[in-house]
Amino acid sequence: HATLQTVDLTSGDGVDRVAAAQAAAEGLPDLADEVARLARAAVDSDVVRTAVAHPHWRELYVAAPVGAVTVEGFVDLLYDGPDGLVIVDYKTDRIGSYADADAALARHRLQLATYALVVETTLDRPVAGAALVFVRGSETRTRWVHDLPGAVEELRARLS
Repeated sequence: HATLQTVDLTSGDGVDRVAAAQAAAEGLPDLADEVARLARAAVDSDVVRTAVAHPHWRELYVAAPVGAVTVEGFVDLLYDGPDGLVIVDYKTDRIGSYADADAALARHRLQLATYALVVETTLDRPVAGAALVFVRGSETRTRWVHDLPGAVEELRARLS
């Protein structure tokens, strides 16, 4: 995550240097090559390529009151595409199959709904989409929340 918030998302320039610095900062210098490989895969993903072609923001802190609670978090990547705002969250879950990716999406669905709710509340604009980019080795798998408004309503119900 820290590498992706710093590296040039358009070209990937500097990924090895940034990954080495971030791995060292986390006390894991031996994992620098793996961090760089994961970051390159994310930069090369279709959803990140789409994001960087539009106004976008990385590692965006978001917070808003929802009922009696304040909801907060960090959005890995938010972009303003032709259909509106889109949230992208990077994951390193172990995904071996498409069924695994779908199960992981189900686990993270309300996290994305939380981000969408907070962004919508703060900006008074709807979020058009939310995606998880699962990064493993040099590959990615992207999963979109198919019913984001429904997930947001489920979240509202749980929070109330």
